Amino acid sequence: MPLTPPATATRPRHADFVGPLALATLLACIAMVAWFLLQALVAWPLAASTPWQLLLALAAEQHWPASLRWLLAHPVAGSLSMAAVCVPSLVSSWGLYRGRRWGLLSFTWLLVITAVGNLGVVWWLDHVGAVLLTRLGDPEAMQALQIQRRIVSATLLGSCLLFAALQGWLAWRLMRPDIRARFPAAGHRPALPG
Repeated sequence: MPLTPPATATRPRHADFVGPLALATLLACIAMVAWFLLQALVAWPLAASTPWQLLLALAAEQHWPASLRWLLAHPVAGSLSMAAVCVPSLVSSWGLYRGRRWGLLSFTWLLVITAVGNLGVVWWLDHVGAVLLTRLGDPEAMQALQIQRRIVSATLLGSCLLFAALQGWLAWRLMRPDIRARFPAAGHRPALPG
């Protein structure tokens, strides 16, 4: 009877994207949190300045959208809120990088949630732009800028839909059995490639 070497479980090379993906997302989230914290520090003295107060007065006088006026009135709170929004992604990416099952599941859910959230942001930007443009006194300038607003909104919407498709595919891929098997429900950590 011939001797054969024992079968070794080899991971497909295409499955090794999880570690680099998690690390890249983790670093991006750290950078985003740091950016918004720095922005809050810069906004703190800026919010008390005379030019900023004049901008607030203009926003109230021109009846800018309430959400935009709130952001202008509370720039520090707005920046800290954006930093807080990034924290779940940071924690989820860390869990995915460390090979935790909760990291895999939360990362997958956040892919879906952010895909939908991005569409909401595009809608908000378009709404704010439309309202601000109606405050212009010159009808010709307003008509030209409305066309540009629609082009920008369509471009942003197309980008969001493209990213949503990519995020949906990635969520589907992360939930495939070969990837899920690398994230056991028990507490031990499987080795993920860096």
